[in-house]
Amino acid sequence: MSNKVLLADYNNHGNQHFEYPEQDVYYTGRKLNQDLKHGPLEQRGCQDLLCVILYLSVWALMIFCAINSWEAGDASKIYLPYDSQQRQCGRGDLKSYSNIYILSQQESYCVSSCPGEGGVGKELPCYQCSGQTAPYASTQLLTLCFPTLQVDEKYKELITNIIDISGFQRHYADIEETWPIILACAGIAFFMAIILTFLIRLAAGCIVWGMILIYLLLLGVIGTVAFLQSKGQYQEYRVLDDAKQLEIIAYVFWSIGVLSLLIILCLAKKISQAIQVLKTAADFTREEWQALFVPVFILILVLAFFAYWIIFSAIIYSTSSDINKSQYSPYVELQWDAKTGWQLCLYFFGLIWNVCFSLALCQFVISSCCCFWYYSHQGYPLSSSILKSFCRGFTTNFGSLLFGSLILAIVWTIKFVLEFLHKQLKQSVQGDNNALGYALRCAKYYVSCFEKFIRFLNQNAYTMMALTGQSFCNSAYDAFYLILRNATRVAITHGLGELFEFLGAVFISASSSFICYLIITKADAYKNNIFNPVAPTLAFILVSYMIGKMFMNLYGMGVDTLLLCFIVDTEMNKNEGGAKSVPHSLKQYASEIN
Repeated sequence: MSNKVLLADYNNHGNQHFEYPEQDVYYTGRKLNQDLKHGPLEQRGCQDLLCVILYLSVWALMIFCAINSWEAGDASKIYLPYDSQQRQCGRGDLKSYSNIYILSQQESYCVSSCPGEGGVGKELPCYQCSGQTAPYASTQLLTLCFPTLQVDEKYKELITNIIDISGFQRHYADIEETWPIILACAGIAFFMAIILTFLIRLAAGCIVWGMILIYLLLLGVIGTVAFLQSKGQYQEYRVLDDAKQLEIIAYVFWSIGVLSLLIILCLAKKISQAIQVLKTAADFTREEWQALFVPVFILILVLAFFAYWIIFSAIIYSTSSDINKSQYSPYVELQWDAKTGWQLCLYFFGLIWNVCFSLALCQFVISSCCCFWYYSHQGYPLSSSILKSFCRGFTTNFGSLLFGSLILAIVWTIKFVLEFLHKQLKQSVQGDNNALGYALRCAKYYVSCFEKFIRFLNQNAYTMMALTGQSFCNSAYDAFYLILRNATRVAITHGLGELFEFLGAVFISASSSFICYLIITKADAYKNNIFNPVAPTLAFILVSYMIGKMFMNLYGMGVDTLLLCFIVDTEMNKNEGGAKSVPHSLKQYASEIN
């Protein structure tokens, strides 16, 4: 039976053959609200209130745990050391002496500051230790005075024999030493992100076709080199000894190249159309430049919650009843009980959910601003778009954003648990080369794939939510079928947007990190005062990539939102000549579609 006959049968008889319309393979979703012709709907009600209640309950439990632990907890147990007379540094009479300076296994003192190169041979700035001199120069490592790089190795061995100085602690000290450069790296990345955002408008087409050309050339070169190696040439670069295998590899890469070329030729028009959407997204970021500060605000919000989480998690952790302290080590080791463990688990999930909500809020606000901008070409009011979007995010759409972020938070928690179990299995005697190990690896893979699907669906659901104000499930439902009806167009445009977003973030991160790496390895003020440049460089990469990703995410969200707005606009006005709110840079795209 032909597809037309099946479709006619479905149209004539409605849903009588199916309990639900979604069971029909030809079902393409329900009709959207016709009021979307004029832009995002103004009439909205509060949605997904159950998630609001659940979220507030989690916060109530977190606050209860914090209040309950405030009196019994003492975060200073975690980081303040004890001297050889078992007096805690930084407390009571020793309040001004918060660091520990170790002379021997039996002798250590609380000091007000760690003596540097100029303090060697001079009296220690310590509490009740007159006459004691500093035998070695030191640098502050948290609250420990650790020997500098130029000091005799015997002093370093003395410290490491008493205290387990992990690589993490050394890296922390390097980061603490280079924090001004880390801030400078953030500033450089911020500046480069703004420049790149405005340059994309001019070079989007060149970059896309250039990347496609490089991809095809790379496949051809790899195939050619493998073929020549199979014939005895370029033996110094040969990675396989079997000539037959090299010849097969050559034909595989050539085949992939030819197949890719055919697909690109078939989709060349759609790729050109997608490039126009990319350029329009650049117009949005240029004209609505205030939206650049939305990710900055969200980042501040996330950092504020991280600060709250670190402080109160430390207080809860310090309520642990079991305290172990060796005879010579100045630090205590806390082991939490079951009650403390459950409270820390609650705080951990609260951290994940709040971070996911912050990301959801950022995506929703940017999508909402982009929707306002798109429909402003038809006369929709654009004033105070950011404030209006935030108000909707914290009122009518608050529960829906919490719902979407809760799903992602649960997936992230499952990923963390699987990763933890796999790590524990690898460290066990039996290792992970067994059925359980393979099962955990498979589970991690499937959860990661599911996470990508959820993130993609959430992002488009937030766009539909910005347009219609519906609940999360209804918005996700409409977004899914809207994408299904325009699968090829969405796939190409979204893929190019994702590629631009990734390459832009990598460029910002790589260039900013390289500049700062040169500073800490060449400048005398830093190269002689750090253990290893690895940790600061990783911090440069992380900070600059986050900033780059934050700004490029604005561009990526603009691409996806503009495309969905255009599709909705086209469907709403298909009987009236096509989309009505098309921006100037997207008119050619609209004429080709219509």
